[in-house]
Amino acid sequence: EAAELGKGSFKYAWVLDKLKAERERG
Repeated sequence: EAAELGKGSFKYAWVLDKLKAERERG
């Protein structure tokens, strides 16, 4: 369960980072 939670949060962080990069590029 802890491993699944960590995997989910990692994917969530990756998505947020990708969105932030897109916004910075304009």
